Amino acid sequence: MSEIIITRWHEHLSLIGLIDNKVEVLDILDSVDRTGNIYVGRVDNLVSNLNAAFVRFDVNSGKHGIGFLPLKSLPPEYVLNRQITSSSELRPGDIVLVQLKVEEQKMKQARLSGKIDLKDVPFSGDLDDLLRIAKTRSEHQLICGTDCSISESVKSAIEIVGDIASVTTDVNDVYDELMGNGIDCTLYNEEEKRIPLQIFYSLTSKTDDLFKKKVWLDSGAFLIIEQTETLNLIDVNSGKAIKKSDEFFLKLNKEAALEAYRQIRLRNLSGMILIDFVSMKKKEKNEELIQYIKEIIASDPMNLSYIDLTGLGIMEFTRQKSKKSLRETIDIKNM
Repeated sequence: MSEIIITRWHEHLSLIGLIDNKVEVLDILDSVDRTGNIYVGRVDNLVSNLNAAFVRFDVNSGKHGIGFLPLKSLPPEYVLNRQITSSSELRPGDIVLVQLKVEEQKMKQARLSGKIDLKDVPFSGDLDDLLRIAKTRSEHQLICGTDCSISESVKSAIEIVGDIASVTTDVNDVYDELMGNGIDCTLYNEEEKRIPLQIFYSLTSKTDDLFKKKVWLDSGAFLIIEQTETLNLIDVNSGKAIKKSDEFFLKLNKEAALEAYRQIRLRNLSGMILIDFVSMKKKEKNEELIQYIKEIIASDPMNLSYIDLTGLGIMEFTRQKSKKSLRETIDIKNM
């Protein structure tokens, strides 16, 4: 049985997909990597000593919808509500066309720029076309880029978990949006159930392994997961296994591959990923493991790709990034 739950989890609006009571989908809905998105924003205030402005580009995201804009990066023609000859004439309340260049990080706000680059955004026209469109839009609007609604996130989750028994939320606005978009949803009534949704579904225990360095497997083996700034490392340890045959290690490695892929998806690891499986002597066993891994990652939404098996027996993978990793989104150290 599959279920989709949408609730506030670790202070973030999150979608959690369960298959047979095990978490298989985790989507932090309010943690979108908006890098490259182009917005019509409104100047909140100016900081003269920094020659910069703070621009609100998303009115619904609170402090997450404000970015830092160096004035030298803003061409005068990208001020949409009036004509100016220099960005030094900018004032609070002005409407500007900006692109998000660096997503917010911990205590640092997003960094915006008026130097628009269309290379990595889905826009078929040129900068003149973009400017004409922007002038017809109101403030705080996304012109082009990533804007995944909750309804679209639910539809994507359903593709992964398959036929679902229910979609449940304890957030009224989410319930209204899903029902308004034709997605059947149940509004969880905490007063009626007399227990919070997270406790009712045991979400803490079901997601606890996502914050641990060591992840145990049913066989008694375990994974060690290290996430660094430049790459992600997963080491497969056979634990106290006393059997030493390649056939046994192949079975163990397949079990580890399934859980490693689950952890990669749920933790939203991206970039370079190295997995050190238990060594096997026979070449054909390694080839069987590689083929097995290629099959289970074939439908990965972020294009997890097998690259190579190094001379040291470590498998190399790469994975695209669409959102921050779980570690970047939630302060694990303070949990």
